[in-house]
Amino acid sequence: MPIRPRMRPTFEIPMKVDGTRTMARIKARLDRGSRHVAGQVVGCHAYVQVPSGRQTLLSPHLDLKLIQRGDKVVLHGRFGPRPNVWTGFMAVYGLLGMAGLGGLMLGWAQLSVKESAWGFWLVPASLALFAFVYGAAVIGQGLTQDEMYVLRHFVDRMVAGDEREEPLCDDEEPPVAAD
Repeated sequence: MPIRPRMRPTFEIPMKVDGTRTMARIKARLDRGSRHVAGQVVGCHAYVQVPSGRQTLLSPHLDLKLIQRGDKVVLHGRFGPRPNVWTGFMAVYGLLGMAGLGGLMLGWAQLSVKESAWGFWLVPASLALFAFVYGAAVIGQGLTQDEMYVLRHFVDRMVAGDEREEPLCDDEEPPVAAD
């Protein structure tokens, strides 16, 4: 069964312990530097991304945080575009939503004064553009899945076997993103 794309894919790694050693290991590795990952750790939160020299407009970043769930701790990860790209997408969605609502109000106003209600055409146009922008986001996610794999592989290797609730499958080395 194929995996359906999601706007901001997430994953969780159940932990046997509180996860502070994992965050310390991630921080130490990021502080040493790497060709494949960069980022920072603050307390129980981490931000991991592709190094700035290898980033493109679509390059993802990975937000990690330790979450207490009852008596267990999970390492929660969420992929997303960089904050400036995410803000741009949300601004476009907001503008399209306002254009659709404005078209709906204009169409009703035109109907109430017995004019041609062409304003209603802004509603399906906004919905079509909304779908186009969503499709662009999904395509962008597909284009950067190798970078997402590198980031996830990094996290999997930083969570030691004695801290992980579930065993880790031995996987091949991460693909090197094209320069």
